[in-house]
Amino acid sequence: MNVEWYLLLIILAGILAGLVLFYLAAVVLYKPFKLLLSLALCAVTGVVLLWLLNLALGLVNMHVAFNPFTVLVAGIFQLPGLVLLVVLTMWFA
Repeated sequence: MNVEWYLLLIILAGILAGLVLFYLAAVVLYKPFKLLLSLALCAVTGVVLLWLLNLALGLVNMHVAFNPFTVLVAGIFQLPGLVLLVVLTMWFA
């Protein structure tokens, strides 16, 4: 075999190894990425729900603080989480 064939085989082996590594990285990182995407969606939902809750509670001069904990509680648990946050706000205020 000529040197060009060896070089071609080395390049093809490198491409194949790169594709295998890319596939393995994608398989390993799929679940954590899915979890982070789910938490981000819950956070967006929580911000909207807290904004609407504070808009309604403004009529009775109350508010629930915006912080990562309250946003995630409102986003993950939704209506029961909002009730919990209102009860805790009334309890500790």
